[in-house]
Amino acid sequence: MSDKFIGSNPANYSIGREGLSITMGIFHRTAISGDSALGEATYSHNNIVKASYYKVIDLDGNIVQSTIPSVTEWNSDEWPINLRTLAYEFTGPNGSALTVKQISAVIEDIKLDPATKTIKPVRLSLPEILSLKASGWFNHLDVTKAFNIPGGHVDAISEAEITQILNGIR
Repeated sequence: MSDKFIGSNPANYSIGREGLSITMGIFHRTAISGDSALGEATYSHNNIVKASYYKVIDLDGNIVQSTIPSVTEWNSDEWPINLRTLAYEFTGPNGSALTVKQISAVIEDIKLDPATKTIKPVRLSLPEILSLKASGWFNHLDVTKAFNIPGGHVDAISEAEITQILNGIR
């Protein structure tokens, strides 16, 4: 589990979750080649980017936490999704595979983190994401598809990688 915390700039998230529980987890790519978790977290700490995430994992499997579970990350353009999710960011360019170290690190982190215990280790479908009632994991690309967001995010990890992560946390 992450032992480093570098808080995101307070202008990048909202206090509280409007009384809602964390029921979903989202996987997302930073699309920055070779950046470290420390570099990403430091950037989010020092800059107002109007976006945030729970934890970032770099190519070497290093993890830095950027928000706490009681705040609402701005990890999606859809507020109802933000209220219910924790986001794991992975460094690396879009379309590239996660490293073995990234996959091992996220599995171990999810298994040990009390905040992820409320998220079922299942892959959510687009209708389940839209319902906001299911519990499980999905890609940032799924939000773009589910809510038909023009020009939305296309940065995603592969289905095989999601399956590997979910199998590892079960």
